[in-house]
Amino acid sequence: MARLHSRIYLHFLGVLLVVAVTTAVVFALGARDAFRREMAPRMTRHLASLVGERIADPAALGARLRQIHDDLHVAVRVRDLEGRVIAAAGDELPALTPAEQAAVRAGRVVVRARPMGFAAAPIRDPSSGAVVAFVEGAVPRPMGAPPLWRPVVIVGLALLVVAIATRPLAQRISRPLERLTAAARRLGGGDLSARAPADGAHARRGDEISELTRAFNEMAERVERLVRSEKDLLANVSHELRSPLARIRVALALLPQEADGDDRRVRDVERDLAELDRLIEDVLTAARLDVTGLPARIGAVDARALLVDIAERARHDPLTAGLPVRVEDGPPVALTADESLLRRALWNLVENAAKYGAPPITLSAAVEGERVALGVSDAGRGVAPGDRERVFEPFYRGDAARTPDAAGDDAPRGVGLGLTLARRIAEVHGGAIAIGPVFEADGPPRGCRVVLTIPLSS
Repeated sequence: MARLHSRIYLHFLGVLLVVAVTTAVVFALGARDAFRREMAPRMTRHLASLVGERIADPAALGARLRQIHDDLHVAVRVRDLEGRVIAAAGDELPALTPAEQAAVRAGRVVVRARPMGFAAAPIRDPSSGAVVAFVEGAVPRPMGAPPLWRPVVIVGLALLVVAIATRPLAQRISRPLERLTAAARRLGGGDLSARAPADGAHARRGDEISELTRAFNEMAERVERLVRSEKDLLANVSHELRSPLARIRVALALLPQEADGDDRRVRDVERDLAELDRLIEDVLTAARLDVTGLPARIGAVDARALLVDIAERARHDPLTAGLPVRVEDGPPVALTADESLLRRALWNLVENAAKYGAPPITLSAAVEGERVALGVSDAGRGVAPGDRERVFEPFYRGDAARTPDAAGDDAPRGVGLGLTLARRIAEVHGGAIAIGPVFEADGPPRGCRVVLTIPLSS
């Protein structure tokens, strides 16, 4: 927003500078022309009176003209009524037009303001008053005219004063927009309570900026209300599902198991119940993260020990039992994070590899600069490049070759919020998550590798 402030500020100063320079030039030219128009008749009449008494003596007339030139630093010339030069001193002067000569013969003063100050006046005979000749002279520059630097300094000081005075005006225009931009960024970042503070002066005036701020705040309030009601509904439904799930489990435990087929069907139901229970837990965790926006319990975490615990759990969990899950060797990796959330994210990645990939499943931890990269790899067909971003969408189904239906009826069913929740956990830690193939030095890329990257200190 500083760019807008600068543009407003510089635009205002630029307009002011143009106006000041234009005004100064027009005033200077007008003052010069006015000086010449007012000065010329007086000067030429005075010259005529000075040289009139010597018009009959060319030598005395020439001496008087040279004296005038030396004293006033102006060019002067005397002509007879036929236009012939009788005497002259100084630079050459422009010739009079026939109309101007006729006007002078008639006893009028002729003035030219441009391109140079120039005038001609009649010389009269002292005794008869008749016009016997005329004198021409260049109008001198104003005596004591200010030097060039003086108006420049005056204009510069005026610009400085105006610049200091108008800076608060530019800030007053741009500051509400800066606050509105900051509020929009907070809202886009997930802070649903973000509002743009209404500037008191703008709000009282009811100008366009206050209208924009008010419209943004109303929109943000509606968005917050809609999102929170949706999350509350989802969380309440998830909580309500817990009770029937518990009753179904109790009923299954009390159900007599008389045949192998019945026993297998009961195990299938139990597996589906476990899947549904995990989905509900993911929904509740995602809702909590969306409401709070930050991990609840930050502490020191040994990433490699955490991976070992997850691999041990995989040996006993019904979904991953029998699958080879190993942890790559390496030095200890320490970081600060919410261990329960991090464990949840990594376990979701392991479940995803068990459902849609192929063994072996490999867990890894490594420090990369100021971040820790936690990876989960499998040897399956991988994820198509076009699906590597979309698989993080809730309940997204990608390539059929990587879905449970392709593996037969006994494969785990359904896709849920596992990857979505893993990404959300990474984001609340200030990290990210990405999917790609497994790169090996002795072969082409294969399988699928999901890497969760978070800062060493979240």
